[in-house]
Amino acid sequence: MPHLRAEDGEFYVEGNEFKFHLRPYFLRLTFRQRLVEDGREGASYDAGSGLLSIRLPKEVPGEPFTGLSMLSELLRTPSGAGGPRAGGPMIEVLSSSQAPDGGAGEEEEEEVDDSWACDGVAVDPNERLAMEAEAEQSVPPALFAQVRYGFNDGFWGLFTGLEHEGLLQLPDPESASKAGRRLARQRAEAEAFDPEHYIADWMESRGDGAGRAAEAFVPWWVEPEAELMREDGLAGGAVGDGAACGGASACAVWTDEERDQLLRLPRKELLLSRAEAGAALCGLADVLYGYCYDVRATDGEHNCESGWTVRALSSQLSWLDPPVSPADAARTSIRRALCYPLIRHWGVAVAALRDVVALLRLGRRAVLRALLKVRTRGWVEGS
Repeated sequence: MPHLRAEDGEFYVEGNEFKFHLRPYFLRLTFRQRLVEDGREGASYDAGSGLLSIRLPKEVPGEPFTGLSMLSELLRTPSGAGGPRAGGPMIEVLSSSQAPDGGAGEEEEEEVDDSWACDGVAVDPNERLAMEAEAEQSVPPALFAQVRYGFNDGFWGLFTGLEHEGLLQLPDPESASKAGRRLARQRAEAEAFDPEHYIADWMESRGDGAGRAAEAFVPWWVEPEAELMREDGLAGGAVGDGAACGGASACAVWTDEERDQLLRLPRKELLLSRAEAGAALCGLADVLYGYCYDVRATDGEHNCESGWTVRALSSQLSWLDPPVSPADAARTSIRRALCYPLIRHWGVAVAALRDVVALLRLGRRAVLRALLKVRTRGWVEGS
């Protein structure tokens, strides 16, 4: 922040929220833990480096502050502060409007009538329910039987007119049912498996073949530096009172390119039930497997085929058929690893499955780094 007058800056601290304003700059951060403004806060400006440092006291001294490396979470609106909410369903207000004339300021009580008027004629509540049920049955079935897919089954109609563009292996994405997609996928996998290709790769791996090299490759999440991303203790970004922004701290996790990508991601709160969250995690493992396999197959150097590999090994990206359980995700991933990529080797397939486990154990930051690589190198370049 060069060429500024630090004395003109203003900052605001309340609860989880911190705001800083110094024309033309404005920053708002929302933490998981609470801050306090008690006179210990302060700021210093280094004109030589253009670095403005602000000290914010914690409401609970010594409390670890978590999630400091999750930039999109820090920049979320304060309504999402304080971590996940428990209890009943959460409601998001999309818009609001004022009551019509006479709706505000009037305290007249109106008598509530259990009857329902239809063309000016009062209708008994039981008869009303029967009429509503009949009206619901008259709605075209297509509105209820609409094929859905994607994250939390939240999409439909995306592939209309694109069925012949080769984006999916599924030939009829807008009409195939979930059961139909799974059955067609399993049949395609059975037809794609080539015993001769598999045996040839196995024989080659007994020497110095590509299969042996891929199986022996050490990916970045196994290297010692990956421990900096682990979300346990101070090395995982739970920063104590004396932690500095450097070394193994949360501030040193992301590269400049990754920070830019994180800042461009939409900031939204997902309202998922326990079952929906479990399904999303199984789908996450499905995508991570394709990425891990490609890293091993290319010795960590992604190429023009990386996008195809990630999509081919992912049942939900190629067939819109996400796994329904962790065991299903593992079984399907290994099946597809022995049917489609250039290297069809059992040892490599199992090693990639262990890689997924290693990534998930490292925590959200390691998983997010892998997904960012899939997004920029795997999916975009291959599309």
